[in-house]
Amino acid sequence: MQFRRSSKLSLASLTRFLLYLFASALLPAIVVAQAGLTDTDIALLKEVMPDASSFSEKAGDPPVYKAYAAADQGAEPELIGYLFETPDYPPEEIGYSAPIEVLVGMDLEGVLSGIKVLYYRESYKSIRGDFINTERFPNQFEGMSVSDGFRPGRDLDGVSRATITSWATSRGIRNAARRVAQSYLTDSEFAANANSGETALQILEAQSWEELKESGLVKDFPILLEDLTELNLTLAFMGNESLGELLVGPDDYSRADREASNRVSDGNMLLVGIDGNASTPFRQERLAVKQGDAVYNIERRRFVYVGSADSGKIAGKVRFAGAMVLSDEIDMSKPFTVLYDTGKQVETFDELAQTEYQVPPVPLALAMGMPVPAEYLPERANPFPEFDDFEEEEGVWASLMNSAPWYEVAALLVLFVLVMTAFLRKSSPIRWVTLAYTLVYLGFYNGTFLSVSHITNGLKLGPSLFLNDLPLLLIVVFTIVTTLFWGRVFCSSLCPFGALQDFITRIVPKKWQRELPQAIHDKALWIKYGILALLVVTAVTFSDLSLFQYFEPFGTLFYFSRSALLWVILALFLLASTFISRFYCRYACPLGAALGVTSFLSPFRIKRVQQCEVCKVCEKSCPTGAIRGPAIDFKECVRCDVCESKLITKAGVCKHSVEDVMARHKTWTPVTVTG
Repeated sequence: MQFRRSSKLSLASLTRFLLYLFASALLPAIVVAQAGLTDTDIALLKEVMPDASSFSEKAGDPPVYKAYAAADQGAEPELIGYLFETPDYPPEEIGYSAPIEVLVGMDLEGVLSGIKVLYYRESYKSIRGDFINTERFPNQFEGMSVSDGFRPGRDLDGVSRATITSWATSRGIRNAARRVAQSYLTDSEFAANANSGETALQILEAQSWEELKESGLVKDFPILLEDLTELNLTLAFMGNESLGELLVGPDDYSRADREASNRVSDGNMLLVGIDGNASTPFRQERLAVKQGDAVYNIERRRFVYVGSADSGKIAGKVRFAGAMVLSDEIDMSKPFTVLYDTGKQVETFDELAQTEYQVPPVPLALAMGMPVPAEYLPERANPFPEFDDFEEEEGVWASLMNSAPWYEVAALLVLFVLVMTAFLRKSSPIRWVTLAYTLVYLGFYNGTFLSVSHITNGLKLGPSLFLNDLPLLLIVVFTIVTTLFWGRVFCSSLCPFGALQDFITRIVPKKWQRELPQAIHDKALWIKYGILALLVVTAVTFSDLSLFQYFEPFGTLFYFSRSALLWVILALFLLASTFISRFYCRYACPLGAALGVTSFLSPFRIKRVQQCEVCKVCEKSCPTGAIRGPAIDFKECVRCDVCESKLITKAGVCKHSVEDVMARHKTWTPVTVTG
């Protein structure tokens, strides 16, 4: 098959002919007989893949030219890549007025060696000349990987004022290259990821709009305005071409993606469907996104029109749709909050209309080119069904291991060793070292501390919530195991906010320390259990309502919140902790309440002796007020080792024998006490 040529002799044609003469003189191996290829064809192929010495005739399905390197006499030529023409890979991308035909070279690693525009007929061409071949546009493709996005404005520079042509050329090259890679580079990383992407796409294609809502990919964001009219927004992650085309159709997604690339050079798109009976029209500048303490306002250039919602999964679900181009600083694997300013007078971002969004595992895998987590794969026939669970667990574990940040894992393992060493040896110096490590590393540096939100989200999503984050999984497992065996060891040494309160108690003068009256203390203990119940019920019943930040002040401190209200709440808790040791742990911590309930199952409790009946030493030293005489309220005990250390060193009445104590306390009759 001959390449298409213009009927007139152009400067480009003359240049190719001269190149061929030069190649013929210096590289005679190129012009050896190659059936079906003319000398000009060979010169063009050589121009696109200079390292090749010979080429095969175009053949195969899909059709390609094979490129070979020079071989020693008698040896077989070595295959080094493939060349292909974009018209052989329909549908062709249409430029400003017609398809653009391109010859592309690609090596065995999926890296482009070069391109050559063979034919295009554009109105711009007659006005401004052969701009595709004269404005350095083709040279940018050399060295690009088939996995790249090929987006003008982001992955490469487009041609000024010729956006449609630039996009048509780039997309045609990308689509053809990917099809060749899937067919001929079957062992490549791209082919493996593409197969995984097809699996993810098949899973999502099979789901209805309501099922996409249940999975979390699509989320309703109703906003009640002051006049009681409602603005109904619909959010959906659209960070991948296949995903975008599935949601809004190929034409609307292509237009939105092209417009986004013209405006900004980074970020994923978040679909925003707009509906409702709002009296005030939707305004994109009122949108913002928050992750952690960072807030990203959606500037006008970061919001693009998508379409009238008449194609794709969204068809008929909303009136029209736009898309936010999120900052690339937002970690799409973690939750973020979408905010909308209704125009009401508010003091902080936390008072704006808001909803939390988390990209589900399947679309996230599709967007990032990663394998679909094993638990989300469709069921398949297995001749050995008894091994189903084993195979699935093995896949999840392998995925978890491959993505693990091992320096974080090592740091955690060191911390776990310190915690258990201090706890088992009842060593106060080691415990204070552990507390410092916990406060600095888990609190201020790493931020991987547990929250009651892990419990509520775990109830809703199941164990899969923790199976993509090995450090978090390790902390969860360590906390559960130690709580089941010994009680609230986590609260003692692995909670950074608990560590901070212990340091406050150690630093402030002892004369400042106070205790609530016993009757008030006994009743106040139940506040944290009420908070736990409130958070669990609201999280399950009202998934868009976020209250955690008001009851877990450690997030304010360690994530440096911008909310003045949250800093006031934190200050009040810290002030209370200067007078009453572990004030927050005693009366307000919902996670401590959950661990306290779990500790009822703990078999290894604190040992008590008969002398405890007449001793107040441990009772006065307990940082949470969990001891009253010989009895310990084990759900309130944080296993700080204070009372156990005093028993070991016989710091109280226990230094005297039972007989001596009975002699001094004539009316005391010892009874058997338990932990």
